[in-house]
Amino acid sequence: MTSTTTVYDLSQILNYPIRVEVNRWDSEHPLRWASYNDEGQIASGQFLEPPGLPLFTLEDDEGRRLCDALPKTVSAITALMPAMDFVLAQACAASAAARELAEDAPLLFILAVDHAREQSWSLERFNAFLAGKRSDILKAVGLPGSRSLVRLVRRLALSPLLPWELEDTRAALQNPEYLALMRHHPHLHVNHLRLLNRVRHPLWPGLLNLVDEHTSAVELSWLCRMIRDSLAMAGGNEQALAAIHSRETLQAQHDRLVERFNRANSRNSEEKRQDLAKELSEEHGDYPKPPLAPIDGIEPLGSWLELLEEGATMRHCVGSYDVPVALGEVFIYRMVHPERLTISLEYQNKTWVVGEVRGVCNSSPSEGALDWIRRWVNTGRSS
Repeated sequence: MTSTTTVYDLSQILNYPIRVEVNRWDSEHPLRWASYNDEGQIASGQFLEPPGLPLFTLEDDEGRRLCDALPKTVSAITALMPAMDFVLAQACAASAAARELAEDAPLLFILAVDHAREQSWSLERFNAFLAGKRSDILKAVGLPGSRSLVRLVRRLALSPLLPWELEDTRAALQNPEYLALMRHHPHLHVNHLRLLNRVRHPLWPGLLNLVDEHTSAVELSWLCRMIRDSLAMAGGNEQALAAIHSRETLQAQHDRLVERFNRANSRNSEEKRQDLAKELSEEHGDYPKPPLAPIDGIEPLGSWLELLEEGATMRHCVGSYDVPVALGEVFIYRMVHPERLTISLEYQNKTWVVGEVRGVCNSSPSEGALDWIRRWVNTGRSS
């Protein structure tokens, strides 16, 4: 008689005796599991109860992975939310309706599974839920239950989501301004939601053209900085971005604003910058203290005047960074050797990381200088 389960020995991975026995995909209850040590069973999982390990870690003695035994369409769904891959696979096995929703509207399926998991639903309750209208599923997961949103969510393509991005996605789909932009965009992707959640304002018709399904996290950060800097140099005038419809036009507008900003600050030279520095001091208070200690060749800017002079000297837009500097989101250093560079550190996830490193006229630094800067930041954070 053929066994309907597979045993995975995780002792070497977890450094203590433990085995997980998982029902195969073609069994009556796919992916139900139980764990054992040398003394017997220690835990078991029912529907939407994962064993606490991602699918790819479950590999038998012959090197066969559990994830490789799943149908390709199911593996494709689980890859979209790695932190939920086990429960997504279980949910795909629930019924034909579940597989159909997963393949036709993967984001709605992931939201439905996440909701069912939070509610500790049984297999029967989950299947009854999926048998309803998709608009009712949207309402249940906290979104407007409109037909137009059903259509929008259905055509929203995904790339792998991090755990916290699911809530960010849900929040974006509740924003009427975001939805108004997305409804008319022909090729929607979760990168559009990522951009909207990070930019927030201003919003304009060409904004979504700046990203597509190929946009990386690094490119997304670059776009957000360019938008932020352009708006700052335009004095908050959103019309400066109204005609932007591509990365090329954003870069061109940014460069024009840099030239205008630095030209204005260079006129009457030091006297004008000193007056502006006084205004910044009155608006923001004292210049912040540096978060990392300087080293030979890298020194912090120490005043609002130095911030303005750095932008004028290096002919880029760092002089307009007064707001993020004042808020403690950014801090600016200068490298004086081996290269002349401007370094921005950004405060992310309760730590300081390298933001941008630029030479004169936004020229790129050498790999050697970048490596030196990264090592300085890593050392400074740990000291």
